[in-house]
Amino acid sequence: MKNFFNKAIKISEEKYYLKVVSQGERTQFGVVLQNAEKIHKAIQASNKKLIFLDYRLTIFKMPHNEAFNLLKVFELKLTEFKEVKMAVIINPRTQEIGSFWASICRKRGFDYQIFQDEKEAEDWLLAKNQD
Repeated sequence: MKNFFNKAIKISEEKYYLKVVSQGERTQFGVVLQNAEKIHKAIQASNKKLIFLDYRLTIFKMPHNEAFNLLKVFELKLTEFKEVKMAVIINPRTQEIGSFWASICRKRGFDYQIFQDEKEAEDWLLAKNQD
């Protein structure tokens, strides 16, 4: 099992997916972007097409327009995100921005879903076909 340790996130290569565990407050777009770039590099270094993001210990305190800005970066620069399926467990305190983020991602063709239950998230991620 490979591990990529970062200040704000831990990325590990599990049997079926890359697992990302995040903690702390996210108030600056630059930090969110740096973490997204680290995840993107891990995706590129791995053959995994499933990403399990555990953000239960993360609180996002950013305006909604920053979500649009990050999505644009995903579309133009971090293009591997379009090739993977992502299940994200979020903190109930970040439900509003998490739901907004998931909605705009899906509208732009990303295979992305948020959850508050770990088993439900993993079951969705490992399911063969959703549609």
